[in-house]
Amino acid sequence: MKKYLVPVLLCAAFFHASAAPAAEQPAMPDRIATAKKVRIAVNAGFPPMEMRDPTSNELIGFDIDFGNAIAAELGLETEWVDGAFEQMIPALVSKRVNLVMSGISDLPERRATADFIDYLKSGTQIYAMTEGPLSVPSDLCGYTATVSLGTSMPDDLKKWAQKTCDDNGRPPLKIILDNNLGQQIINLKQGRAQAAVQSLEGIDLIIEQEKGAMKLVGEPVHVTFQGIAFRKEDTVLRDAFFWAAKRKFEDGTYANLLEKWKLTTAAYPTPTINKDPE
Repeated sequence: MKKYLVPVLLCAAFFHASAAPAAEQPAMPDRIATAKKVRIAVNAGFPPMEMRDPTSNELIGFDIDFGNAIAAELGLETEWVDGAFEQMIPALVSKRVNLVMSGISDLPERRATADFIDYLKSGTQIYAMTEGPLSVPSDLCGYTATVSLGTSMPDDLKKWAQKTCDDNGRPPLKIILDNNLGQQIINLKQGRAQAAVQSLEGIDLIIEQEKGAMKLVGEPVHVTFQGIAFRKEDTVLRDAFFWAAKRKFEDGTYANLLEKWKLTTAAYPTPTINKDPE
């Protein structure tokens, strides 16, 4: 999905790892082994994945916690470099950072310059009022959905509606655009729309905050995977992080962090590399 933009690569936050690397861990690039630190590009404008604590201004979020845990498994410190979303891949390619971990989708067009360790399911999810008329996504045909401007979700929903509604002779879906989540919730509660669409990363928090008044409607209508991005040639570092990420899945750290940040709907079964949704 789209991100809020903040000024270009300018803030660094440090995490000091205390865990010793396991004996069987794979090799590390010499430059990383010497520095005992990795620089990670992040855009701190995408809660609950990455954001700044309103009191301390420290970086917090699922990616921050999970990235720190992976690095600690390898005996490394992390330096999080906060900058604009569109600058992260250029920063990676120009070697200003070692990797990118910031709610970034593993897309085929991005694999020309980067490899991805996939670790989270993302996508376009329909939700609605619990007492409304919708039980499955196809029930939405003939009704109205409210979708946020500035994201890829209106296009995702239009493509889904063409295939599900129009091509099957069902009544067409009407789409109205909202400016933010607050307006979207109002559109639902006041009946201007019978459904809304959000990304999987934030949907659990919405459902929890509405205390049973809203529900998910079926599975996501469009699915992507989020990944940790590495330079194509940096396979040694990629493979080390892949090994450590798998260990964090296996020891329960990943599941615990999903619970902490209300991301269980976006759970991924096990890390993969450059995987396309089926």
